[in-house]
Amino acid sequence: MGDRIKPVISDQELFHVHTFRCRHAEEVPDRAYVEKALELGAKGIWFTDHCPFPGDLFKREHRMLYKELPEYINTLKGLKEEYSGRIDIHIGLETEFFQRYNEMGYYEELRGNKDIEILLLGQHMAELPDGRYSYDLDKESLIEQEFKLLGAEMILGIQSGYFDAVAHPDRIFRRRPVWDAEMNDMAISIINSAQVASIPLEQNESSKAVKNYYREEFWELAKGKTDIICGLDAHFIRELKLVKNSI
Repeated sequence: MGDRIKPVISDQELFHVHTFRCRHAEEVPDRAYVEKALELGAKGIWFTDHCPFPGDLFKREHRMLYKELPEYINTLKGLKEEYSGRIDIHIGLETEFFQRYNEMGYYEELRGNKDIEILLLGQHMAELPDGRYSYDLDKESLIEQEFKLLGAEMILGIQSGYFDAVAHPDRIFRRRPVWDAEMNDMAISIINSAQVASIPLEQNESSKAVKNYYREEFWELAKGKTDIICGLDAHFIRELKLVKNSI
């Protein structure tokens, strides 16, 4: 995987910030987030907008287009230089892991880009054997299978060595109101994989605002097993704040 430096994220930094390019965030320039971060006294800000895929397969999932990726990186590089000495600006991407794109070498390509400082594994969907994706399943199937499908992909992503942290790992259980043994086993598998790979898991502030997105049961299992970082998942200026994890 090369000589990539492992990112260090402190609780004096704003981690996991999106931009207007994902098409479900506030229509403000990137500079607005940086200025708010300075106002809050943050030492750094980590932009991790949703990663596009070649062919723009996931337009329905609201993310930047593949052709917009260079502009995203170059704009943030310009701000990084402009604000140097006042605040550290970091450039990253939040992306799912799919075996198809792994075989195409896409994650290797992203890791090889020296301007991308962090790849955040955010598993919002999973690829199905028939080529469809998990969001194509009916409601009953999603309740039964989503956490298993996403969890399996997440573990493969962790084991791939391409990712530096895992976003909202507990969110895959959102459709199951009652924690059960199967969920417990999947949670343990994810936590153990992160522990072996020595990559942190993210407690997600956005998840805490939605019922069943944030699972205390998961974090009780994770306690003392692997590093925990705090992420905002901010899509609006008002969501920026300095936070510390609750473990």
